[in-house]
Amino acid sequence: MNVTKLELCIRVAKRLKQASIAELKPTLEIFLDEIIGIMAEGQRIEIRGFGCFKPITRKKRVGRNPRTGDVVNIPEYTAPYFRFSREAQKVFEEKREKPASL
Repeated sequence: MNVTKLELCIRVAKRLKQASIAELKPTLEIFLDEIIGIMAEGQRIEIRGFGCFKPITRKKRVGRNPRTGDVVNIPEYTAPYFRFSREAQKVFEEKREKPASL
């Protein structure tokens, strides 16, 4: 199951108890747009205790078309990258081992 922006807003609204989904959705969209914009500028974003977003440059390489087997030159390109902080990784592993009871 995938969690959509709307479902994420619903979960956050439940935890905040005072905020409505209508108030949270624009805030979430602005937050995500800013992350994308900053990374498009080539800058790194570090959110302490959560993780780091950064653009990385992939070198040019030779690949193969899986359908035809033809050799294809893949040019250098920039791709988004995210890595959890140590703290977030630890929490993730703990929650994955002990799923929340329903």
